[in-house]
Amino acid sequence: MHETDHTGMMRRLTPGLWRRLSRACSEVVEIPAGTHVTRAGAPIGTSALLLDGLIVRNATDGAGEAQMVALQVPGDFVDLHGLPLGRLDHDVQAVSRARLALFPHPALFEIVDASAEDARALWGLTLVDAAIHRHWTFRTGKLRALAGMANFMCEMQLRMELCGRCRDGRFELPLTQRQLAEACGMSNVHVNRTLRELREAGICAMREGEVQILDRAEAVRIGRFDPGYLFLPWEGADGGP
Repeated sequence: MHETDHTGMMRRLTPGLWRRLSRACSEVVEIPAGTHVTRAGAPIGTSALLLDGLIVRNATDGAGEAQMVALQVPGDFVDLHGLPLGRLDHDVQAVSRARLALFPHPALFEIVDASAEDARALWGLTLVDAAIHRHWTFRTGKLRALAGMANFMCEMQLRMELCGRCRDGRFELPLTQRQLAEACGMSNVHVNRTLRELREAGICAMREGEVQILDRAEAVRIGRFDPGYLFLPWEGADGGP
């Protein structure tokens, strides 16, 4: 890993903890779109930090039907909650080509066993994931059509800005129509209609997997967007060698 990978939610970690994680990394791998990082119920012995690309978490039923329940961006651990659990209750899959740093669980346990502060910091990352998940539940249950889509786009713009993947309000979001519907709590038919309404209103445009926020203030207003649930990172003090 490089210092440039210390981005996104990783900025919640002190430079000292980042250095310790860098030493604990066993390898960095690249995987093509569609690759499963982990599958529900399978034992896992490593945790993966997303360095580049997009990752989704999918919950599946007995018939194999999937529902996207989370979207991970660079700077996110995609399965850190698997460290104490040993397995996940959902699939983790690459949406695009992705680059991942892998951390063997014994190495992570050494870090958390050696420092309560480091353990709290890594625990905090999983708590932010949980907060985002709760907001997704709120959005899909309470916000409709324009509000839901605007809320989702505001979240993604902020998270992509945090990891340096958004310029002038533009960022890559290679999701399918179905995935957008699942993220916003609407039908596939409503996705196209809602995107058209946002574009015609001069608020947001999406074309060939790229989103451009045209009027951030109006998107925030329509989407009733409050970023408090993201617990945005701050510059921490040096945590030592």
